[in-house]
Amino acid sequence: MKCLSCCLIYDDIFLKHYTGAYHPENPQRLVKVIQTLKEKDVLSKVKLEKPVKASIDDVTLVHDEDYVNYVEKAVTSGQRYLDPDTPISKESFDVALYAVGATILGCKKLIDEGCDVSFILQRPPGHHAGKAGAALGAPTLGFCLFNNIAIAAKYLVIKYGLKRVAIFDFDCHHGNGTQEIFYSDDTVLYISTHQDGRTAYPGTGFVDEIGEGKGKGFNINVPLPPLTGDDLYEEVLNNIVEKVLRESSPEVLLLSAGFDAHKEDPITSMNLSVNSFVKIAEMIKEMKENEVIKKFIFVLEGGYGPGLAKGIYNILACLIDLPSVEKENKTFSTSGVKQSGLKIIRKVIEKILKPYWGLELC
Repeated sequence: MKCLSCCLIYDDIFLKHYTGAYHPENPQRLVKVIQTLKEKDVLSKVKLEKPVKASIDDVTLVHDEDYVNYVEKAVTSGQRYLDPDTPISKESFDVALYAVGATILGCKKLIDEGCDVSFILQRPPGHHAGKAGAALGAPTLGFCLFNNIAIAAKYLVIKYGLKRVAIFDFDCHHGNGTQEIFYSDDTVLYISTHQDGRTAYPGTGFVDEIGEGKGKGFNINVPLPPLTGDDLYEEVLNNIVEKVLRESSPEVLLLSAGFDAHKEDPITSMNLSVNSFVKIAEMIKEMKENEVIKKFIFVLEGGYGPGLAKGIYNILACLIDLPSVEKENKTFSTSGVKQSGLKIIRKVIEKILKPYWGLELC
């Protein structure tokens, strides 16, 4: 596979959203990522760009204006929390605008400048933020302010006139905000693999949440049992994610890149190694080379342990063809977990892939 041209967007502005030293979503997440990329000499092999600040009009592509005003007022008034899970500081509103702007810039680099892939290293994350804040009855925003990836997808549809945009969300937590925003929309396909909502925040993302109206069949959830290993996750990638992406052939694929399904993450219960993240990169790269997907962009979501820096490094190493992809020992699901997961795969295929996409189980 050939090396892809990659634009990486980052700036220290993202460290100024201060959440407290003991909060999982803290600035040290990105400090460790950048340190790893410097140590492994990755930054010299990508096009490194600084973000631009998004406008309020950009944010209101998907969010209600009242919600945006609420966030701004909470920050400027010195409020310490938007909700019990989501601390803010005096810089948080501007940082959130830069996070949105970074993701939009990543899209522009793909469309206007011909880059193959953009990777956005930003915070705060976004996929739990719905139109008016917490989405689908979730009690909190789950560390998120604005839905960076949803805004980027809407930007591609409205500003560039794209007809086929897809989001693949591999964060361990269901992207309830992204789902809410596009639930009735057939221009943006949403696929999410995540830990079963009965065992993890935000308690959503079940198989029967398939979209409504024009969006029916364009919302695909794969809720996986705790302790899912690489073996079961590969089945999901092969039988659901890859099949639907090949069938839909998106002009741009956006990936909500969460690394908290890694086996060492402190706030989740999955059992993936970095091999699963490499598998995602290999799958997307192969589809790009075979013109199934034209362009793609990774937008950072969660990841609160060592899997974050390792996952990002290994994905970039795969995309830009570094010789040092560092895989871990493959993880395996127990018999019970594997059987439960395979039942979910069959249910997704019978309920969504077969009736709406004409796809069968191999």
